Amino acid sequence: MNIDWKQTKPADFYTFREKLAKQMLSYSPQDRKYPGDEKFRVATQQPRKRRKHTNVSEINSSAASATTAVSTGTSVSRDCIIANRKRLCGDLTVLYSHVQSVKPTDSSGRICVVCGKRCYSICVVCGEAMHRFTSKKDTAGTVPCFYHYHNTSFFGLSKRDATVNGTRTKDWKFPSPNRISNHRKDILCLLQPRAIALPPVTP
Repeated sequence: MNIDWKQTKPADFYTFREKLAKQMLSYSPQDRKYPGDEKFRVATQQPRKRRKHTNVSEINSSAASATTAVSTGTSVSRDCIIANRKRLCGDLTVLYSHVQSVKPTDSSGRICVVCGKRCYSICVVCGEAMHRFTSKKDTAGTVPCFYHYHNTSFFGLSKRDATVNGTRTKDWKFPSPNRISNHRKDILCLLQPRAIALPPVTP
C-alpha cells in the first residue's frame, strides 16, 4: 500500500463515503487521469496545449506501433497469423499436458464430470474422468467432454459445476448451443480487468 495513504486512525464507513463523494464531485475529465476521460465533451473541447495528460487512445496507438516494430526473432509475420485466423484458436500450450496425460480407466469405467454418463478415460492432470472422444451414439460434430471441461468459457455449465451455477445436480441438463454462447460472454466479462480504479481518499 502507498505509504501516503496510511492513516493513524482508520476512517469509518460514513467518513470514507463522504470523502470519496466529495472527491468525485470535484473531479473533472479534463484531468485525464482515468480511461475514458478523453471521450467526454468537456475534454474534447479542451485545447491540446492545455491538456494535462496524453490522450489514452494516443498511448494505445503508440504502444501498438512500438509492438509492431519490435523484432520477435521469427520469420512469421502478424499478417500471416491474421490470414490464418480461421485455423488458429489461440495459445493451446497449457492444454498439451492434459492431452498427454489422458489414460483409460478400468473396465467398469467412471462417471464423466461433464455429462454425467459413463466414460472410460481420465485426465491424470485434473484427476477427473471425462469423455476424450465422442461415442458412437453421439451425433456427428459433437464436441468431446474433454474439451468442454478444460474450456474456461464453459466453466459452470458441466454437471460437476451445476451447484456453482446455482442449479441442483439432479435438475442439470446439458446446455444448449445458445446458452453456451451467452455463458461465454458472461465469463469473458468476468475475466476483463477493471478499467477504472477509485482514487485514494485524502485525509
